[in-house]
Amino acid sequence: MATKVFIVNHVNEAKYKVFFVNHDNEQKNHQIIMGGKLVKYANEADVKIFIVNHANEANILITQKNFIK
Repeated sequence: MATKVFIVNHVNEAKYKVFFVNHDNEQKNHQIIMGGKLVKYANEADVKIFIVNHANEANILITQKNFIK
């Protein structure tokens, strides 16, 4: 079963912080959300994420092509 993921608006609501990298070899902890499914409501989600602007702030580094749809 795919992980259900919700993107939150505030960093303090997120379990993980995500940053987009350019190359597959730069990815880190991407397995947590890769292959997952975006949901519309927070109460449906298994994981809540926040997208950050800097790699050093993130728990998960992932390419846009591997990001959930």
